[in-house]
Amino acid sequence: MFVARHRFIDGDEGFYLLASRLVLAGKTPYLDFLYTQAPLLPYIYGTWMKFMGLTWVSARTLSALLTVALGLAIYGYVCRETGRVLAGLSAGLLFATSTLVFAWFPIAKTYSLAGLFLFLAYAIVSRLSPASSPWWMACGGLSLGLSMDARSYIAGVAPVFVWWIIQQSETSRRVSNTLWFLGGLAIGIAPSAVLFALSPDRYLFNNLGYHALRSGAGLIGDLRSKIHIARVVLVGPDDNGLQFGMLAAISVAGLVLWRNCRGPAFRAFLIAFVLGLISILPTPAYSQYFCLCMPFLIVSAVCSVTDFFGSVQSSSRRRLAALTCAALVVGYLVLGAAGFRDYLFTGDVIGIKGPADAPNWTLERVREVSKAIDQVAAPGEAIASFWPGYIFESKATPYPGFENNFGSSVSWELTPQERTKYHLISQEDLEAGFAAHVPRIVVAGNDLLRNHPTSSALQRSVLQSNEYVLTRTIGDAAIYVCCSHP
Repeated sequence: MFVARHRFIDGDEGFYLLASRLVLAGKTPYLDFLYTQAPLLPYIYGTWMKFMGLTWVSARTLSALLTVALGLAIYGYVCRETGRVLAGLSAGLLFATSTLVFAWFPIAKTYSLAGLFLFLAYAIVSRLSPASSPWWMACGGLSLGLSMDARSYIAGVAPVFVWWIIQQSETSRRVSNTLWFLGGLAIGIAPSAVLFALSPDRYLFNNLGYHALRSGAGLIGDLRSKIHIARVVLVGPDDNGLQFGMLAAISVAGLVLWRNCRGPAFRAFLIAFVLGLISILPTPAYSQYFCLCMPFLIVSAVCSVTDFFGSVQSSSRRRLAALTCAALVVGYLVLGAAGFRDYLFTGDVIGIKGPADAPNWTLERVREVSKAIDQVAAPGEAIASFWPGYIFESKATPYPGFENNFGSSVSWELTPQERTKYHLISQEDLEAGFAAHVPRIVVAGNDLLRNHPTSSALQRSVLQSNEYVLTRTIGDAAIYVCCSHP
């Protein structure tokens, strides 16, 4: 909970939370605004905030609770599989101190939601036995479907689950178990299925088309960048990749050297491996994508080490192994402490330009800007904010095209008709609107597309040339108004 309240804001949180607020107001992703992910998060977070308040703290509290639930699920699963509480506690410690976990799970993004449902699906299916109820398989499919509805590329691990069910089921129950699982999966992906049926074109553009256009290298391309991100994930420095590399190395050692190719260690590593392959495919790929691998790498590494200790007879070898494990854990914790410092205190992370820029990405600063917006905007007035996070806690609404801050980066590749259909705004649209003093209020700051022609920094001169007046400056955020009345 401490991390959720004090971790610097990630830029993507702005459009996730504004999307949740729009859904709560009756808008539909894809149909009414650009939303470049699977659709579950805005409905879950919107429902939560309906009762708990439309605030950053409320949304991050839900993420923190989901993260805690995932940590408890990992603890319980490892304890049951190994029969040792110490193993479960070790897994919990590794989970809590992983930079990829505490940096990306307790914030308002898809990872905690998708990660929890995916791990529950894994825990259910991996414990399939002749005594398992078919309803249990349906629950596993439902959990996997909901995970896919939070982050669509998780669909890539579905064949692994089906293969497990076929392999682990008795011959007479293979078909029925598989069908029950697929039935639960179909229910889980119902939100995506409904939105796809309403507008296949919009659904495919938001989930695939946009991502194919954003880099210039296609949906899957740029091999050099993928080699770079693989190195970063395994050895760092971003997101303490060395932690990931340590767990992966221990897991591989358990599978190859100790021939532990059956049981929970192998199953967990297989999920992590497939997720890792999927995570490196998009262009560009980011180290944060690999955070969903961490719960499974932790389970695989801890179960492998526990199995190794159970097979060692020599007391001297056991002592040496224990000392080695202790040294690795200490190194892992030191790396985690460094990541904790970066994400909560220094701001020396991707997305923030450096310590001088870090205050602009705190909850306090962003909420201050939202309050300033309410002082100059009429309730419900549509304003243009180049970063949606400023609008989220205000009483203003986003001007059409400003619900998502990434659409402008691909708008030049689309026709005017396509931009209208997909709710994107181009540079020409911006300049025409500013020349007509529409919208009346524009908020610049917290640029994620700093060098793009439609970035807020590059638009400030356009605003001033069209008689917009700078009325408030809060940190790097600037509020421009073109006339005194809405």
